[in-house]
Amino acid sequence: MSPQVVKSIRYLTFAVIAVLVSAALFSVEMTAASGPTALTVMQQTVEIDYGKKIKISTRVDTGTLEIATVRALFRPRGGETVWIYTYPNFSIESGSVSLDFEISTGPGSYYPPGAEFDIEVEVTSKTGEISSVISPESIEYLDPDIDWDRVEGDGYTVIYYGVSRSEVEKLTEAIDFRIPTLQATLGITETPDFKAVVFPSIKAATPSFPPVSQTATDSFLFAGFAQPQYRLFVQGQLNSTTFTHELVHLYTHEAVASAFQGGIPSWLSEGLARFLETGSSESSNARLRSSVRPDELLPLRNMISIPGQRSDVFIFYPQAGAFVGYLIEELGHDSMAELLAVINDGESLQSGFELTFGKSLYEVENDWRSTFNAAPLVVSTATVQSSESTADSAVGTPVPLVDFEPLLDEVFAPSSAVSPASLPTVTPQIPPVQSDIAVPADDDPDYLVATIVIGLSIVVGVWLFTFRRKSPKRTS
Repeated sequence: MSPQVVKSIRYLTFAVIAVLVSAALFSVEMTAASGPTALTVMQQTVEIDYGKKIKISTRVDTGTLEIATVRALFRPRGGETVWIYTYPNFSIESGSVSLDFEISTGPGSYYPPGAEFDIEVEVTSKTGEISSVISPESIEYLDPDIDWDRVEGDGYTVIYYGVSRSEVEKLTEAIDFRIPTLQATLGITETPDFKAVVFPSIKAATPSFPPVSQTATDSFLFAGFAQPQYRLFVQGQLNSTTFTHELVHLYTHEAVASAFQGGIPSWLSEGLARFLETGSSESSNARLRSSVRPDELLPLRNMISIPGQRSDVFIFYPQAGAFVGYLIEELGHDSMAELLAVINDGESLQSGFELTFGKSLYEVENDWRSTFNAAPLVVSTATVQSSESTADSAVGTPVPLVDFEPLLDEVFAPSSAVSPASLPTVTPQIPPVQSDIAVPADDDPDYLVATIVIGLSIVVGVWLFTFRRKSPKRTS
């Protein structure tokens, strides 16, 4: 047999192998395309040990699959949550699998009341086939010993107990009246469904608040917490001002949820909430003029996060409300919505501010300071860059944010005896709890890539064979 014939056979063999490999790949993809075996949740029971854990027992119809392993996955609903999985205890019966697992909600694994969980069961067969099913019944984390009631508002649900329904309905009427102003100012016309879990008193709500400090717990220091990642807030009293303030935090979080920097400085967040409580800066201005000297006003570069000194905190909230109110009242609600929109599109606060208002933040800050007869700030380039950096680094800091109520001076007076009715509320920046292992959702097979691979394999094999057949013979 001549060398040329041997080479032709070799290339033909290569082409055949390429076709066989392509066929095998195609077969695998076709198997995947047919989809895994459909599972069905037959039964699910839930036992909530409030403040400690949620126990879940589930039975799933697995058909003819021979089960090798089982995973249980859960995810609290919200805009920034992920699936978390665990390997539960399970037992196999004829055509079904039963499993038991827990979601820890105690210390170190805090979830707020009202958090709602989706449950998924994933099984792997002995042949490697993976199938899963999401339970049609979500789990709402609430104290089962309490008889909760609900009232629907405009884009939110109030979950409450211990107060009359007529009082809650009166509250929702007042809040619904404020919603168009919130939407116009924040640029949000469509929101997910929010929840407000309202306790009859701060004392009753405090055990359900995130753990900040033992002193805060023992003294009933806070009146509410917003949890934007779960799209809800918890409130310790039926108060329309506090309710609006916390709802604004949820709206604002949605307005800048896609921001590259991950958020906005505290003076803007708290200023919006403070201003939109009433839609006016009058109360904040009055407090500053009556209680704060012009030379005591804080530079915005020092208001990126909540200050630690009590005297500065006393100034921070009314100043944030007054400055943000100045921006909105002088330059329009639409301008504030535009600022949040450009931040959400990835602009920094500084560049977004200039794009929106045509002036730098520091120029407008000095304009505002002049209305209080305060000396203008001299800001160097180095200072500007420093404050930008601080804003970026402070976004993810888990620092509680105190929302002051009108009786702020009584709360922080050194000799005052604070009663729960006059206490501030809090909007903490606490990251979502992630116990066990967080995993992204499984992707579907990429049939386009598989098709391209198959096609290229066949083309290459045929081309090589044809090329060798048509190549001129070399003379020895």
